[in-house]
Formats: sequence, structure tokens, C-alpha cells
Amino acid sequence: MKALSKIILLCTTLFLLASCGEDRTHEYLEMTQDNQWTFSKMREVYLWRNTLKKPERTAFFGTASKFFTSLLNKQDKTSFFSDSTSAGTYGLTFTVMRDPIGERPSKVYALVLNVTPGSPADKAGIERGTWIESAGGKSFTMSSYSHLQKGGSTTIVTAAADYDDETEKYFWATTDTIELAQSNNVAAPAVLLDTTYTSGSKSVGYIFFNNFNGTDFIEHTQELMLSLAAEEIEAIILDLRYCSNGTIENAVSLASTFVDTEKFNTPFCPLVDIDGNVDTTYNYLPQTTSLSDKRLYMLTGKQTAGVVELFTASLCAARSVYDAVTLGATTKGNNVITTEYRSPYGFSINPATSFLALPDSTVLPSTGLTPYHAVNELERVPRIYPLGDEQEFLLYNTLYLIENGDIPL
Repeated sequence: MKALSKIILLCTTLFLLASCGEDRTHEYLEMTQDNQWTFSKMREVYLWRNTLKKPERTAFFGTASKFFTSLLNKQDKTSFFSDSTSAGTYGLTFTVMRDPIGERPSKVYALVLNVTPGSPADKAGIERGTWIESAGGKSFTMSSYSHLQKGGSTTIVTAAADYDDETEKYFWATTDTIELAQSNNVAAPAVLLDTTYTSGSKSVGYIFFNNFNGTDFIEHTQELMLSLAAEEIEAIILDLRYCSNGTIENAVSLASTFVDTEKFNTPFCPLVDIDGNVDTTYNYLPQTTSLSDKRLYMLTGKQTAGVVELFTASLCAARSVYDAVTLGATTKGNNVITTEYRSPYGFSINPATSFLALPDSTVLPSTGLTPYHAVNELERVPRIYPLGDEQEFLLYNTLYLIENGDIPL
């Protein structure tokens, strides 16, 4: 309805502008002021602003979201638009794969890896390790699965992978049907799990991060670091495999806990423009609690992105290979930062504004960061263990490495 109204206004305005020889430009500007604001802001802050061309006059009558999208550079995979109608998500982090059992080679399943607390998926009782056959009556392909990410209320069909002791093989058991409420925006907590383990003779701290967001992030993580320091742990595992967003300020604060005092007030991250010029530099900050003497293990995955990739790369650069070890899968390769700008028209634009760079101003690779130890967390699919379980494949390999100095063959 909103788009139709704009089309009617467009036709009317064009007629008025052409009639009577009277200058009615002010009416055109008034009716397109939302998109005029967006274009002005993009020319001011957008990373690729030097190649930004002014759209055709009629384009300014489009919806705010479509107009914003039309301005994006082909290289831009990060910028996004948001308003009160944004659908949010069902709260599922998942991967899709062809039948790992082999009963139906052409069938594509979604395997749930993580569930956001308080989300529709969480309220429906879905857990890590759940296999999903379809959503809303639609199956998945290796490139088509957005109907499991967001949308209206829907029905999903799950399948259970059971093990037959006699044949020593997995098989697909009875399916189940689960109702999912409409996707929404849930403020997910930054830390989903923190605990300690004993690996051989060593005490190990473990923190699973969901994101680096929140105004209470710094206070909360400082309390966690103080607690770990009091327990005299010898190594720390930061599980970042599904951590895909956050603020630089929060990343700097957390990273500063793990570097020597000589690094304080030296560059953690320069933000650079399209020509490689430094816009802003964030420095490591003095901390009341230091864990720089603890060996650090960072678990990464395909969803590890943006500021979290920067956090990982910067700590690897600031510490020796022996003292900062990465395990898991190559990260996403999101090497830009977005900034939110709230319009006076009830929506926000979040354009890419700078490249993320290491202290020497080298931009993070768009191909992602390769971990020192490549470990496929889905090695033992179709069964995966809960996050934090010592039998969970990636955590198991990390604890083994801490105890024995290498990962199992």
C-alpha cells in the first residue's frame, strides 16, 4: 500500500512539475525527503561514496528500504536497512548439508548449531543438534534456506538420527512437527556459557560468546575475567565460532585483558578508508584485571565475522603463536564495519563506513582468517554434543591440545 501511494504521488508530482510552467520542486523534495536524507547521509559516510552516483529523479519515490539497497556497491555484502517492520529471526544458527547418513542422498537437512535464548526457536524447545527436514512445507537446498531464518509463524518438521547397535549404523527415525512463532528481534545475551574444566593437571576457563554487543558487555566480561583470575586458571578458551557481530569498543576492552601492559595505548585497530587512509585508531586500554600470562585458545567458525575476526587477528598479532592459538574453521571474511544512522523518518540505515585493519594498517582479508589448527566441529555428524560438553568435538580437541601439546590424529 505504501509503495502504491508513492507511485500515485510520483505521477501526480510529475504532472504538477510539468504543468503551468510553475516551479514546484519544493513539493517534490517534500514528498521524497526520506530518501533525500538517505542519499545525503550515504554521500557523507559510505565507504564507497566516491563511486556513488545520484539516482534518477523517479527513484527517490521508492520505498526507503529499496532506495537504500539501490545505492549499495556490488562489493558490499554488509550494509543493511532496519525499521519497525524488520522481521528479526527465528533465533536459529544452523548449517545445511546433504543427508549425512546416506539413506536419501539428494535430501538436504538443516542441522541446528545454536539457539538464541528467548527466541521463537528457543520457546518452541528446539536445541542444538536438532535435524530439520522442512519449514512451512518447503524443503531446503544447499542455497535456499531463508525460510528457516525469518518469516511469519510456521511449522517445521524435524527428524531424529538414531543409532542401530546391531548394524552399527545411523538411521532416520520418526519425524516430529513443531510450531514456530513469527520471527522477531531478540536482544541476545553476549555470553551464553562460562565454566571451568580440569584438563590433566591444568585448570582451564571456558567462555562461549554469542556476540560482542550490549552496554553491560564491558562490566560483565570484566567480572568474568576477575573470577577467572581468582581461580588461578592456566589457560582460557574463548569460543567465538558463532559470534558474528559487536562493537569495537567492547572488542578493545576484552582484548586489552589479554595483552601485556606495554601494549596499552598502542594500536588495536585502525579503521581505514577505500584509499587506505586511516580514519580512526582504537588503542588497547589499561585494565584492572590482566590475564596476559594465560595461554589463550580462540575457537572460530564460518559465522565468526567482522569485529570478532578483528579481535582474533589482533590478539594473534599482539601475542606469540604459542600464547594465542586458533582452532576451528576459516572465518567469514567480513572486513568492514557498519555504523547505524537513525533517520527522522522512523528507520535506520547501517552502511559500511570503514575497513577493519590490523595495527600496521593491513586490512583484514576478505577471504577470512585460517585457524592454526583446522578442526571440523561436524566431524562426528550426525551426532553433535551440546556446547560446553567435554565430548563436543571442537572443545574436546582443544582440551586435548592443552593437555598434550597437539590435537588427536
